Amino acid sequence: QLVEKYKTDLYTNAYLEQLVKTRVDTTVTKEELKQYYEENKTNFRTNGQLVKLRYIKAPLEHQKLKEIKERFFNPKKSDKSFWDTYLVQLNSVALNDSVWVDMNQIYQRISFITPDNANEYIQSGKNYEHKEGESIYYVKIKSVLPTNEISPFEYIEPTVKQVILNKRKLDFIKQKEKEITEDAIKNNKYEIYE
Repeated sequence: QLVEKYKTDLYTNAYLEQLVKTRVDTTVTKEELKQYYEENKTNFRTNGQLVKLRYIKAPLEHQKLKEIKERFFNPKKSDKSFWDTYLVQLNSVALNDSVWVDMNQIYQRISFITPDNANEYIQSGKNYEHKEGESIYYVKIKSVLPTNEISPFEYIEPTVKQVILNKRKLDFIKQKEKEITEDAIKNNKYEIYE
């Protein structure tokens, strides 16, 4: 009986999963995301610091090192062709300082920043250079968001989307289970276990 019940449960779950895949709308508009975020933003707090920054790790012997430094710390829109040419020659790069990143990503990419010394380096508006072996880092910190603050929408958007989709799936499953139960009661095809 247990084996048969287990088999039935597996079929039921597989059927429900297939129904969810084919019937639940997976389109989530930007407006829905923002509305859910605004209504629930206190639930989306940062687990650690978030940072907006840009950095470059370049070889100390690079022929254009002086120009790289100048263009890095004083960027202009006209620098695009310069970066298109020289980015591939650099060891590691992140020039998009409009994206929030988690501190763990910084620890992985900027080796001299560690959990022990992060407070020294990670400060809003701080610019610095750091030599390490045969390379030099240029770092420009735009913004820092401390731990336990409300996460910015741009950072948490994928999570909000997943929450909305999971809620839709659960609501759909509950509705199907309710319909099945009501149908069984109506047709007198149910058993009560005690």
